Amino acid sequence: MDEEPMDDVCGVILAGGRSSRMGRDKAMLDVSGLTMFERTLRMMRELFKRIIIAGDRPDLTKPDVPCYQDIYPGSALGGLYTGLKEAGTEWIMVSACDMPFPDVQIARFLLDQREGCDVVVPKTPGGYEPLFAVYRKTCLSYMKELLDKNIYKINDFYPHVRVRYAPYEELPEGWEHALLNVNTPEQYQTVKENS
Repeated sequence: MDEEPMDDVCGVILAGGRSSRMGRDKAMLDVSGLTMFERTLRMMRELFKRIIIAGDRPDLTKPDVPCYQDIYPGSALGGLYTGLKEAGTEWIMVSACDMPFPDVQIARFLLDQREGCDVVVPKTPGGYEPLFAVYRKTCLSYMKELLDKNIYKINDFYPHVRVRYAPYEELPEGWEHALLNVNTPEQYQTVKENS
């Protein structure tokens, strides 16, 4: 049975990046007939009543999906801060728009882990996945503190909040595929060949 979309969490699509390594707009790259942005939006629509775009991307907006220009432009942390500030909910689930296979089951798993903490982030052998994660409004002041000091590494504020690291061994099957992100033309070519 399909679950009703949540109204206490806002879906935030990060779309403020410059795509410099790719050389063209990652959000609009086609994977099996859908752009990466559309793939992320489709996943978000299954989960959330409210969805916003963090980044100055009026071209991506829909009547029910507004965009908000980054308050601190130029970094993923700035996009995260904007999304959390503009969400209108206590919690957000964030997804970067350069993930070709965002997965509803993994998102649900992370959302189910949020009680008693401020951040839920997947932890894989390659490190953390802070751009497919769950954040609470309690993170805002710590994010702002870093941004005001021109520090842009997302997990630099983690020591100040309660973080639940979701180990890859506990993630639903297929997490490697779902947490893949595409930064270079070579990676995009590989994704196209295997999708």
